[in-house]
Amino acid sequence: MKKRWTLFFIKLAIAIVAMAILVRTVNFREIDSAFQNPQNPVFILLAVFLLFPNVFLQLYRWHYLLRLLRQDISLMESISSFFGGMVVGFVTPGRIGEVGRSLFLKNVNRLQSVGLVFIDKLYSFLTILVGGIWGLFSLLVYHFNYGAFIFWPLFTVAFLVTLSGLIIVINPQVIRTFLYNLSLLLPYRDKIKQIISCIDSFQKKQAIFFLILSFLLYFVYILQFCLLAFAFQKLPWTTVVTATTSTIFAKTLFPVSLADLGIREGASVYFFLKFHVEKVTAFNSALLLFAINVLIPTLIGLFFLPKLNWGKDS
Repeated sequence: MKKRWTLFFIKLAIAIVAMAILVRTVNFREIDSAFQNPQNPVFILLAVFLLFPNVFLQLYRWHYLLRLLRQDISLMESISSFFGGMVVGFVTPGRIGEVGRSLFLKNVNRLQSVGLVFIDKLYSFLTILVGGIWGLFSLLVYHFNYGAFIFWPLFTVAFLVTLSGLIIVINPQVIRTFLYNLSLLLPYRDKIKQIISCIDSFQKKQAIFFLILSFLLYFVYILQFCLLAFAFQKLPWTTVVTATTSTIFAKTLFPVSLADLGIREGASVYFFLKFHVEKVTAFNSALLLFAINVLIPTLIGLFFLPKLNWGKDS
């Protein structure tokens, strides 16, 4: 437990330092001025409105997975688990929140529910990987003036990574076999096998449907990010899509700060600057994305904390 709290405070310190550096680099007065006088405030309202389909898709995905374990699970229990898990994930050390949803469930095998969180995260990461690698592809070929010597090698890599990732996730039994074999080399293999067993009822048909839901969710998320950038500056769609997909990919690969604060904003400033976009636009749009998609649902989740189910196996 001491190590987890140490990790928590390290991540908190990284977030504070990163945000302090960014605010100083971008200029606090410019940040404040842009927030008070956005060029197109209606785009901020649209991004906030998209929180509803965003949360709906996340909830539907989670409820869909839970029904693989318990057909009669109520929607309210899924909602409680989802929002409550966001709170646990936001405030606990060691990223325990990624499996914190299981603490709000009743009559469900805790270890198997942890496995469901793994499936949820895996398919989310796949969409981020696909979007991010094509975003980076667009960024690099743009800076090399679409030269054939850089275009075709990068296109081949992006295509092969995308194809390989899609083949793996639409065949969950491949994942199951790999994880079972891996578990033989690890301690606590019996518990690990229970976690993996949730994939037994996750067949190809369910995998394809879940993948479609994941891409829809990713589309909404990127659209929100784009709209927030448009709120502060008039920009081409191609520029914003490339920068936002690259930003989300980069911050996912480096989860070193609390709630990705500082990393998300720093990556946004870096990638938008590649297209000569103002720093304040990149910083403010990323910060608002955090406020809308993380902070608001987390505050809603506070109402579900009384339903926390600390069982003996928590």
